[in-house]
Amino acid sequence: MKKFFAALGVLLLVGGITGCSRSQELPDDFDENEVKKAAEEVIDLVNAGEYEKLTEEKWNAQLKTALPAEKMSEEIQPVIEELGAFESIENEAVAGGEDKDTEQEFAVVVVKAKYEERKVQFTISFDKNMKTAGFFIK
Repeated sequence: MKKFFAALGVLLLVGGITGCSRSQELPDDFDENEVKKAAEEVIDLVNAGEYEKLTEEKWNAQLKTALPAEKMSEEIQPVIEELGAFESIENEAVAGGEDKDTEQEFAVVVVKAKYEERKVQFTISFDKNMKTAGFFIK
């Protein structure tokens, strides 16, 4: 359980990328279905433990620095294993966000997923290049 809270702490820091934003409607530059699909792909890679592929193909430059594959493997994998087998996505919500300092717009997806042992919520944000800019799990 200690590992769970340690991993959660790391993700809280990374989730702070979108925490400094204000919520709004999805910006016109984003397609809701594309954003949902991208979030599902991120979750699939996390569930499969394919952290190298995830960070190389899906993370933006800032997230690669904040949450590299090695850290994902060390801190997230034990959490995913504790959850048991992935069962389904129960709910998805999409919104927009904007960083107050840079005025950069983001798409933010909140996904509630059911696993064998319990449910979790992923909050994943994407920049205009559809690269993951924030990742949070609770």
